Amino acid sequence: MPTEEASFEKKPVVCTTEDAACDDLDQKLSRSWLRVAVAAVFAGQGMVLSLALNMTPPEFGSAVYWVLHGGLVFSSLIVMAFLGGPLFASTFGMLRVRQLSIEGLFTLSLLGAFVGSLVSSLTGAGSVYYEIVSIVIAIYTVGRMLSERSQARLRLESEQVRERFDQAEVQVDGDWVTMPVSEVTPGSRVRVRPGAPFTLDGAVLSGLGYVRETALTGEPLPVVRRAGDLVRAGTWSEDGLFEVKVCSELGTRELDQILATVEAGGGQPSELQTQANQLIQAFLPLVAGVSVATAIYWCFIGTWIDAVLNSMAVLLVACPCALGLATPVAIWQGLFLLARMGIVSRDGALIDALAHSKRFYFDKTGTLSESSMRVTDLVFDEMWQPHRAELLAAVHSIESQLAHPVARALVAATEGVARFSDLTIHPGQGVSATTALGQIHIGECDLVPVAETAALEGSLREQAGKRVYLFIDQQLAAIAVVRERVRYGLSSVWTQLAELQIEAEVLTGDPQPDFYLPYAVHLRSGLSAVQKEEIVRSAQESGDCPLFIGDGINDTAAMATASASIAMGSGTGLARSATSGQLSGDRLEALPDAVRLARAIHKRLRGNLIYAAAYNLLGMGLAACGLLHPIAAALIMLVSSFWVTARALQIEPLYKPN
Repeated sequence: MPTEEASFEKKPVVCTTEDAACDDLDQKLSRSWLRVAVAAVFAGQGMVLSLALNMTPPEFGSAVYWVLHGGLVFSSLIVMAFLGGPLFASTFGMLRVRQLSIEGLFTLSLLGAFVGSLVSSLTGAGSVYYEIVSIVIAIYTVGRMLSERSQARLRLESEQVRERFDQAEVQVDGDWVTMPVSEVTPGSRVRVRPGAPFTLDGAVLSGLGYVRETALTGEPLPVVRRAGDLVRAGTWSEDGLFEVKVCSELGTRELDQILATVEAGGGQPSELQTQANQLIQAFLPLVAGVSVATAIYWCFIGTWIDAVLNSMAVLLVACPCALGLATPVAIWQGLFLLARMGIVSRDGALIDALAHSKRFYFDKTGTLSESSMRVTDLVFDEMWQPHRAELLAAVHSIESQLAHPVARALVAATEGVARFSDLTIHPGQGVSATTALGQIHIGECDLVPVAETAALEGSLREQAGKRVYLFIDQQLAAIAVVRERVRYGLSSVWTQLAELQIEAEVLTGDPQPDFYLPYAVHLRSGLSAVQKEEIVRSAQESGDCPLFIGDGINDTAAMATASASIAMGSGTGLARSATSGQLSGDRLEALPDAVRLARAIHKRLRGNLIYAAAYNLLGMGLAACGLLHPIAAALIMLVSSFWVTARALQIEPLYKPN
């Protein structure tokens, strides 16, 4: 076990308020899926009964007639009462702010179908279409549920991050007291133990050790912090005991600014969905006007039944099933194909960004490189070469006791079992222990100041990367080089993005990135989260439709600012929740194919919108002239919806993957 130099008790950080939030979210999602299932059941039985009544109607006024029609009326009322609340509330809100939306068209068609069918049931003249009530509510509920799920997940992850950094050990009247960071004032003295997080920004008063800053800066390896250095909330002490003078309070930390940017971002709506909404704002008054005009016209030249049937036919043929399905079905199919490539998303805006983006921004550490390090070179002094196996076994056994990224790399590159004792962690320098070979030190070159290292360093083939020195009884025995592991297929990604006329740029907080990039790929290093956000915002304002790919907390502000973003599947929870999509398996080589697919999807989506608008206008004209019976209107609506769906499902052959 570590000796006293590093034997401080490590206090785990425990989140305590999220269980209720998770349960609440799961309950909301369960209720939403229940609404969809209930609506589907009622729609199915409504279709069967309505078709039977329309094709072989029972005698008007008979018991069978009233039972069947009464059952349909009752089921429609049940669906509207228990499932239609969100739709009707949104429609009321639309009327209150006087801004037309898709909800108004859904509600108009729903009420038109219900009222027209009710008139037909009471008079015995005409057909009934009660199932449209359930269909419309089911379509609306699915779209609303997907949106609410994404927003709820983002809020949940933000709260988890806040709770992880909401306690501090503060010196009060000579005693150390744990209290919420909201009660800590600037100038206070706080203590951070080994393995604990820094929860407030400040300056180190005393202490020496490694600090893991990857989540905020992108620096792949822990950095040494000592008296006089600045530390920030959101980072972690690896092995040192620090006392820090607080220089910021809750709400002014860099971490708070990042979270505020993420939570303020409402997400970008799909471009084609926006176009559909604009079309609806003009289309909804047109539908209502044509329906009313049709009813008035047929009241004068025909009977009131003709007026009801023809005006209802206008509403039925204008039902937003085609217009409402044209965009979402194609987008859902596109998202399904993206998921097969390894990009999981529920956001249509990601398809827009992939189709239109002129610039991709990449984080470095954890995005272009793997989160784990690897040993790329290892040389031994001639005197110790015969003991290579024993040395590697000792390194493997000792480093297995540590959680440091370099330690994990050394463990992965070595094997064997060796006995050791007196394990001592030297904060900011390395580790030592007593083995059968002698006193072994593993870490920085100044861990044994008197040792000569230049001769063996000249034997290294790998000049870049972090060097880890192995000393036995004050003598240099070996040197290992640890570097980031570049993700597979990265060179092909750069080539294909260039062919697609997309500029690639790397934004990293690492001040000295050890990374090879092609000439065409620009690198900006040493960036803060705010600077990343400003760069992306500038590209957004320039019309480049930037897309950001990252994995850490320091990337989330830029992700929220970009037109769309993709998080690595191995990234932090906050990054995954703040983005438009996730790259499962961390396969960057899926990005070029995703661009090709998105461009094909966009072309097909535009065609679907044009068709849906043309179909509705033509159908309403025929219905208003009395040339389209409600039965025909319903059939045309059904056939049109199926055709739009089939057309959306034919996106895959339109693009050629690499």
